[in-house]
Amino acid sequence: FASRLKYTRWVRVSGVKDETVESLVRSQAEHLASWGGAPLVCVFDRPKTVALKWRSNGEVSEWNPVFACATLKMGIGVELCWPYRPREKGAVENLVGFVKRSFFNVRRFQDGEDLEQQVGQWHREVNEERPCRATGVIPAVRRATLALKQIMPLRKQEVGESTRIGQRALPTLSPSG
Repeated sequence: FASRLKYTRWVRVSGVKDETVESLVRSQAEHLASWGGAPLVCVFDRPKTVALKWRSNGEVSEWNPVFACATLKMGIGVELCWPYRPREKGAVENLVGFVKRSFFNVRRFQDGEDLEQQVGQWHREVNEERPCRATGVIPAVRRATLALKQIMPLRKQEVGESTRIGQRALPTLSPSG
């Protein structure tokens, strides 16, 4: 799972065991928590883990109920990109291509632990050391300025060991305390 704070270009990548809605929601919650909150809107592609049905004009007519409940509980706005709209779709696809080109295609991994260590190293490189090609500025520098004012705190809920979303029990989605 990959996400990016658009203004700062701060990137976060997490390995997931599958492509289920639970993995998507957990990864999104972890990424938002690591940023200290959420931007006004999170942009997603249109997988079935997000939207089950939509009208011909692109309006969602049926959200995945687990995804919808989780995003409401976290207090994040959701925008879906629509095919054939390059400004929307390009942002999502460019992030995927960037992660493939600058991480997966240039590294080898011994095992899962090695992968996690290299992801951490790569996060430091692309977020704190290397200027972004698009802006010419290190993402950490941009993040330290105006961008933090654009981050909203996540809704925090203390619900014990799990949060019930739909018919499934999930561990707490946002940090408490």
